[in-house]
Amino acid sequence: MGIFDKFKKHNTENNSNNKMLNVERTNVLDAVAYDEANSKLVLLLSDGMDWHDEARHLFLLQEKLNHYIAYIETKQYLKSYPNPKQIEIQIKFLFKETELCLKFLNQVVQIIRTSLDNTFVTIEHGTENTF
Repeated sequence: MGIFDKFKKHNTENNSNNKMLNVERTNVLDAVAYDEANSKLVLLLSDGMDWHDEARHLFLLQEKLNHYIAYIETKQYLKSYPNPKQIEIQIKFLFKETELCLKFLNQVVQIIRTSLDNTFVTIEHGTENTF
């Protein structure tokens, strides 16, 4: 049972006919969960894209993360979730990340840790091979 099985769920996009991968929808939060008991807001970023086009993939990932950061910075979550004590950005990959992606993610974690109060990033590394 994962975090999204036990918390209140809110799917931020209902168009199931859209053939784009989640990471390609850079202006959409993939999923939001709120743990009322601990006042914790969890934002899920689901990345199911392979790494055949690494440059494009990294660009899309950066754009998507920028959207998540803007959502937090502008406190848009307060419309639906009352004053969370913590915000977690969960990034889940299907495919094993490239070395360049891992370096990028390390920078992202540091930037978020130092610039967004009570916000942290967790990463579930991919297990599938691209090549």
